[in-house]
Amino acid sequence: MRQTLYLLSISVLLPSCATMLNSKQTSVKIISNEPISLIINEDTVINNSTEKKISVNRSKEPLIATIYKDNLTKTIKIKPRNSFAYWLNIYPNWHLWTGFLFDKNKAKRYTYPKRVYLDMTDTNRQYYTYLPWRRKGNIDFHLSIPHINIFLLNPENESSKSSIGFWGLTFGLDYYHSKNQFINASISGVSDFFFPIPAAVTIIGEYELMSSIFTTLSNNHRLGHFTFGYGLSYARNIWDYQYYDNFDPPPATREPIKRSHHSIGLVFPAYYQIGEIFHIGIVYRPSFFRPNLTKYIEYEHVISIDFAWKFGLFKT
Repeated sequence: MRQTLYLLSISVLLPSCATMLNSKQTSVKIISNEPISLIINEDTVINNSTEKKISVNRSKEPLIATIYKDNLTKTIKIKPRNSFAYWLNIYPNWHLWTGFLFDKNKAKRYTYPKRVYLDMTDTNRQYYTYLPWRRKGNIDFHLSIPHINIFLLNPENESSKSSIGFWGLTFGLDYYHSKNQFINASISGVSDFFFPIPAAVTIIGEYELMSSIFTTLSNNHRLGHFTFGYGLSYARNIWDYQYYDNFDPPPATREPIKRSHHSIGLVFPAYYQIGEIFHIGIVYRPSFFRPNLTKYIEYEHVISIDFAWKFGLFKT
């Protein structure tokens, strides 16, 4: 009974996240690859420019924009979507969800894409919500942090080793051999360091560290906000057992040792683009062939949750 009264009180005090948190207007950034003039609601908001941030009223109706470029006139309809504040009605009214009912017919429920890209060379698409300026011959610089890394290694004369840890760094280049496909060449280093943020730490007693330094070459496909690829990898995998006698720890169970080996395998990267340059993804790198070991056929893998930035170096 007390819990029911509490939930009813919350639903009355916080009837609607969208109504309370959203303002009447929202902002939309219009970006084009050529200078254009743009009219929205009979107001000229872009006059022979490639970029403009505008404020528009929230509505369940599409935003109508008329584009002028030389002798070309084009009308686009920017579709609304439910705002983040609207979905916040799941909490704290998760039991009653009264906020959804309260916001159902409210204009504040809606928003528009934060960025709208207009490709004036593409006559088949009205607009994009991700950066579409990719052409055959373009080159991007790829910088990423494979922050969460899952290891499965089989060092020589050791039992199978598995671990989850943090930190890594990747540098690479993307070369577009068609509008929606590119070849990526990268060099990376990843580890299973136990602490997720930069900090001074003290290691006591026995400690195992796994790491991998590798290069990859992959062919990748763009599909909307997504990219996915497949290719080859060559790596040096390292397992390192150390003993630190800080603060009088228990005695070591064995002598410190480091084992490393080379491995050849595959790579399968997949990313989702957020904004103009930022991507979040997962990189699965299985390997099978270890040419410098006695047991040269053995399955191993490294799986990374990757945070990537891509900067245009050369545009056709």
